[in-house]
Amino acid sequence: MTEYSDLAAIVKSTQGDYPIWVGWDTIDEIGERLNSILDVSTAYIITDEGVHRQARRAQFSLEAAGIAAHMFIMPAGETHKTLETVQLVYRWLAERKAERGHMIVAVGGGVVGDLAGFVAATYLRGLPLAQVPTTLLAMMDAAVGGKVAVDLPQGKNLVGAFYQPKFVLVDVSTLQTLPKRELTSGWAEAIKHGLILDRDLLDAFETHRHSLLALEQDVATDIIRRSVAIKANVVSQDERETLGIRILLNYGHTIGHAIESTTGYSSFLHGEAVSVGMMGAARIGNAMGLLADEEVERQRQLLESYGLPLTCGEMDIAAVRNAMMSDKKVAGRAIRWVLLDGIGNAITRNDVPAAVVQQTLEALAVD
Repeated sequence: MTEYSDLAAIVKSTQGDYPIWVGWDTIDEIGERLNSILDVSTAYIITDEGVHRQARRAQFSLEAAGIAAHMFIMPAGETHKTLETVQLVYRWLAERKAERGHMIVAVGGGVVGDLAGFVAATYLRGLPLAQVPTTLLAMMDAAVGGKVAVDLPQGKNLVGAFYQPKFVLVDVSTLQTLPKRELTSGWAEAIKHGLILDRDLLDAFETHRHSLLALEQDVATDIIRRSVAIKANVVSQDERETLGIRILLNYGHTIGHAIESTTGYSSFLHGEAVSVGMMGAARIGNAMGLLADEEVERQRQLLESYGLPLTCGEMDIAAVRNAMMSDKKVAGRAIRWVLLDGIGNAITRNDVPAAVVQQTLEALAVD
């Protein structure tokens, strides 16, 4: 494999190790980089209406490298991350006589990455997959680690698999085309990595806030590369979330996912819901004697400084609690909460009293 200077990490996986590259204007090199890893004659790009221009850049690069490239453009949004959309893609692949040695290339945000990855994992019992995330949220979360899935009406990501890509190509420059709200949403997952595992990274998010928010090339690429590397390292240690390490990445997600599902995935972007969920988890950690008042305040100020929400307004607390009990982290009817035992030190607890959860949700349900 050709060495590239923008390598963020090599993910260790039972399905094969793979590189994560984080650079600037690298989407135009995808054909060359794919050829450095695999011998592929045909690629099927899956993208959505919001980022198809970036997907065209990938298509041109693949074709210039001698790889035939077809494109499927799905509607944008979480509401389309369904088995119905998957079936449309299956039909499209069948019509083009896709073969097992051909490749799926996901170009887009988390919805595209999750759905395209699920297609790759299941069509012909598995096609090679490349993840090319174009949103900050997908760069930090969905594209790294091999979790692929679609939603059911009963909940998010309930049908899925662990299916690792052959590589992840992160082009930070693509973030310049993101709507401001989507970019803001993505900072939640990036900041989360500092909160749970890396105090120095958290310091960097505080120190370089203006440069990051302006997407200054060198600073943004460096810090995003560092944040992505944290997730890659966790995934390498606990690929299938069986050792209690990878679950730490779910800080803020128990409440966040419940808020998303009970509002029909229409009121909050994922990162916004996770931000609210992290404030809920911080409150719980504080009530459990794990997180000092000043640490809760530090988290609050940082999230607020990146434009992220801290509360979610009026919500159906009973429905949120019910949704939390459908979460994949529930075992024996007890929620495994990811909490902070101090900044940079995430742990899990399954003994959070119901009264503390209720008080936390009530505190979040304000404007």
